[in-house]
Amino acid sequence: MNVFKGLVTKEFREAFRDKRALMAAGFAIIMGPVIMAAVMMFQINEVTEVKKSYVTFIGAEYAPQLIAQLETKKILSIEQVPSDELEKWTKQAIQLTIPENFAIDMAAAKQVEVVLLADYSHKSLGTVLLRIERTIEAYSGQVGSIRLLMRGIDPRIAQPITLQVQNSATPESKSGIIMGMVAMFIMTSLFTASMTAAIDTSAGERERHSLELLLCQPVSTTKVVLSKVACVSAYGALASILTMCAMTFTMSMLPLEKIGISITVDPMTMVIISFMVLPLAYLAGVAQLFFAYQAKTFKEAQSYLSMILILPMLVPMAIMIVPHKPEWLNNIPLAGHSIIMEELFKGKALDLMAFGVTNLLTIAIAVAMTLLLARSLKSEKVVLALS
Repeated sequence: MNVFKGLVTKEFREAFRDKRALMAAGFAIIMGPVIMAAVMMFQINEVTEVKKSYVTFIGAEYAPQLIAQLETKKILSIEQVPSDELEKWTKQAIQLTIPENFAIDMAAAKQVEVVLLADYSHKSLGTVLLRIERTIEAYSGQVGSIRLLMRGIDPRIAQPITLQVQNSATPESKSGIIMGMVAMFIMTSLFTASMTAAIDTSAGERERHSLELLLCQPVSTTKVVLSKVACVSAYGALASILTMCAMTFTMSMLPLEKIGISITVDPMTMVIISFMVLPLAYLAGVAQLFFAYQAKTFKEAQSYLSMILILPMLVPMAIMIVPHKPEWLNNIPLAGHSIIMEELFKGKALDLMAFGVTNLLTIAIAVAMTLLLARSLKSEKVVLALS
């Protein structure tokens, strides 16, 4: 134990001397809350604030009531655009064409075709175009109801079925996608923070020729590997827990109630997630060390671990996209962790079976990789990076 304690102390001392590892950990902690806050504030502004939109009206004089209805929804003529926004709205070029026979056909109770011309592939126009379509549809519905009333017909006859929707979703359950992103950032910060430390203590130590001296000592390779894993895993676990705290604080400060979302993370939820992070940090640390030792150079190790860094981002995103998740996803590393975190953040009860199986499987895989790595360090091909 004294030898192992000395190895762990040596690894932590070297890790905290490495400014790159500290900067990577700090970046991983700050990155998630900043990006999340920026995205959510943009989304809140888009949903809650109805901005003025400018359209080129052709034949506006033929349908003054329709134009007035559009103006109540802040859909104005391009002639009213401020000078500082003229170039923007000229490039986007939304055009609404009203035919000359609009008033005549409307008076004759005929159908009139109004043409909306725009580039629907332009993402920033999606909300504007939808607002124009809904306004015209509402105006059309009002005119249709008036026509039926003038003929002594109840307008409700055209709608024999009325659907009453009762949404049972709570403000907490509506936050599913957001909480999925929070889980993604927590796991990403874990891998990002431990990556630099893993490269430095493996490929970096080998290039400094200190790994050979360490393995020449009367110490088992298993203890050497465990000391390195403890250091790298501690980096990742600490970064992910701090990210969780920072994300929780950031979410509580945002006005999410404006979009009907409520996020309340109690201390017990944070404790459970912290316990979940520990096995995942162990797996991430040993996996990064394993692949870093397979590389021949420091730069090659960076390339390998950069590819591994995609996993904590790709897996939660795939889970959010897949409409029907198979049950076995609840029990595998990364996917199971992401699902459990999301459910906890949404205020649901902890699935003890999924929690236990996921963490046990994570630890089992990590132990197997630890033994494989300890065995590989007995090979001169790995220690000396021989081809």
